[in-house]
Amino acid sequence: MNDDASRELTVFTEALKVSLADRARFLAVASQGDHNLRRKVEALLAAHDRIGDFLENPPTGTSPNESN
Repeated sequence: MNDDASRELTVFTEALKVSLADRARFLAVASQGDHNLRRKVEALLAAHDRIGDFLENPPTGTSPNESN
């Protein structure tokens, strides 16, 4: 992973730990004026919020032990 991608991942994962109310302030500090970094992390956060817990729960009416 290159340094930019590593930094994006680091800021993204840390931003997930910050409350929504404090996230903008966190991103301003963490991006240190790097608008491209902030834009990419904001896009990752938006995608993460849209997906939610999509993969954490099986669809209703199915069981992990069901046979086809």
